[in-house]
Amino acid sequence: MDKKLWYNKEADIWEEALPIGNGRIGAMVFSGAISDKFQINEDTLWSGYPGMETRKHSMREIYGIRKLVEDKKYAQATNETSDIMLGIHSQGYLSYGNLFVDINTDKSDITDYRRELDMENATVTTKFKLNGSTVCKQAFVSLADDVLVLNIKSDEPLNYHIYQAVELENKIYCKNGIVTSEGRCPTDVSQYTQTIEYDENKESIHFCSRIKIITDDTQYGGGNSLWVDKTQGITIIFSIKTSFNGYNKMPVSQGKEYIKSSLDTLENAAKYSFDELKKRHTAEYKKYFDRARIRIDGENFDNIPTDERIKNAANGTVDNGLITLLFDFSRYLTISSSMPGTQPSNLQGIWNYKMIAPWHSNYTMNINTQMNYWPTETCNLSECHMPLMQMLKEFCEKGNNFGLRGWSSWHNSDIWRFNYEATKGVLWGFWQMGGFWSVRHIWEHYLHTKDKEFLREYYPVMTGAAEFLEDWMYEDENGKLITCPSTSPENRFIYDGELCAVCKGSAMDMSIIHDLFDKTAKAADILGEDSKHLKEIISKLAPVKIGKDGRILEWGEEFEESEPGHRHISHIYGFHPADIFTDEKYTNAVREVLRVRLENGGGHTGWSNAWISVVYARLKEGEKVMEHIRNMFKKSIYPNMFDAHPPFQIDGNFGIGAAICEALMQSHKGDVELIPAIPKEWKSGEVRGFVTRTGEIIDFKWENNKAQILKREAYK
Repeated sequence: MDKKLWYNKEADIWEEALPIGNGRIGAMVFSGAISDKFQINEDTLWSGYPGMETRKHSMREIYGIRKLVEDKKYAQATNETSDIMLGIHSQGYLSYGNLFVDINTDKSDITDYRRELDMENATVTTKFKLNGSTVCKQAFVSLADDVLVLNIKSDEPLNYHIYQAVELENKIYCKNGIVTSEGRCPTDVSQYTQTIEYDENKESIHFCSRIKIITDDTQYGGGNSLWVDKTQGITIIFSIKTSFNGYNKMPVSQGKEYIKSSLDTLENAAKYSFDELKKRHTAEYKKYFDRARIRIDGENFDNIPTDERIKNAANGTVDNGLITLLFDFSRYLTISSSMPGTQPSNLQGIWNYKMIAPWHSNYTMNINTQMNYWPTETCNLSECHMPLMQMLKEFCEKGNNFGLRGWSSWHNSDIWRFNYEATKGVLWGFWQMGGFWSVRHIWEHYLHTKDKEFLREYYPVMTGAAEFLEDWMYEDENGKLITCPSTSPENRFIYDGELCAVCKGSAMDMSIIHDLFDKTAKAADILGEDSKHLKEIISKLAPVKIGKDGRILEWGEEFEESEPGHRHISHIYGFHPADIFTDEKYTNAVREVLRVRLENGGGHTGWSNAWISVVYARLKEGEKVMEHIRNMFKKSIYPNMFDAHPPFQIDGNFGIGAAICEALMQSHKGDVELIPAIPKEWKSGEVRGFVTRTGEIIDFKWENNKAQILKREAYK
């Protein structure tokens, strides 16, 4: 089966363009025949600077809110929680701008047009005939040489104009055949006020980009442009570096050198021919992509353009090849947006075309950031998980804003590791469990790799989280440790006819806390540390309750729901992604949660639908898994296969990749179970290179619901 997204028309809008990236530099390739556009990002182009948030919370205020909750004055508790919220926001991930490549011609008869993203070599190729002459473009962002590369070849000589429009404040000039842009990011960006601020008295991240053309033919330049006349072949190389030097370093006075670095990177890449650049890039990329693969036999329509296949699948066409394409796309996006040494994949991976992006394209840590990494370990891409781990270590270093021991992070964060509530809305922002959810990823990495040294390195992050929670919790009337103020992300309940968000001991809070202390105690035992105190705390934690109707109680009590079909299913965290509630009672409660959510319109966003699909896989309900994969094609997939929230959010791409993994193999109970949740359409197929939570790499095949292991070896 091909591993290609392909189309027979140019991209007219951003959601039709094709993504390329190397974890640091990202670009959306529009593949225009006469006028081509590359919308470019770099993963450290963020607004702001470190230390913008300096205020602290008083625990005395928290004690007052707890008293209101204990007195069942939930509306007042919600209002007072809002009053103490700081009303500051995280910073924004920015677009660099656009690189344009125009063919100057009086006649533009385009025929035989095709563009494709080949995920086997992470290259976008565009072919067409211009006035009868064949033109071929190839573009990639090199994993080996850290530059964006575009090569164009044609049967007949053509004239080119290459120029860029930078959206950030900059100066641009051409010298020695290189177009250079030097500029800076805004000091503040706010989606709430729709403002972009450049304050001369404040620091922000600076950048330098370079563009160079490699050709044997005549070229000249000036300003923001380069021109080449009568050539059959050019290679365009783009490099960019920034002054970002760490989450806690001022980006100018303590910034990295970036001007010479951008030139050195450009000139180093320019030493190689295009064929050598592509070979180096492909060899590095395939070290990751070739580790795992799946094949699902049956209907496959590789000969139909991808956007048409998506429409057909939305209308009920069985296309198993498209399922594998969706799975491969999630792996491709992982490699392209999150590599060792880069920033973690944000709300849009590394691809964003707006100066004020939806939700600042930040790290949304009440599901979205975590979902970005759900399939990573199973797909043998553990190195790609490291940017998230590094972010957790940086949160740990930063601490918390309550004056307690340990560390915490909230609903939103950014490159500066913002760890405050990012809004005045209680249901959105007053939830400091985001980092603690992410601590689960430390444990996932250990389970898959059995890397004891990694666990030892990150054990202080786990214990730091446990220390904060120990100080944050208090004993309720039953002598159980519980949280308050507590919320269930982005949801509200009704009490005495009023909308409320604050309770004590939401199911989400307590599930995460049970999971964190359980895994930290296990890590202590593995490392030979004392786990006695951790286990004592576990024994005192308030339980997650099941209500009279058989569902998990989202807010810990029998409250009336304000939105029964809410997109979040936070209260089933303990079942998935965690593994602490696996007995029949809780499994049945999870089914009831999903039933009621879906009957009332839940799962209506891309990531929510993906999460539901993963949960149904863990419940071993293959037809439900397939139903929600179809839902992705019906309402949550753009023509370029990006996930539609809407707008674009990358989490759904990773979530649905995780659902496919979970349907094919599960290992969360300590053993390996093959094809536990395959739908009837997946009658036979093969998996290679999946990594289990037992620390093994496994190959297997299946036919007629019977699986056979082909190879099994320890992770290495």
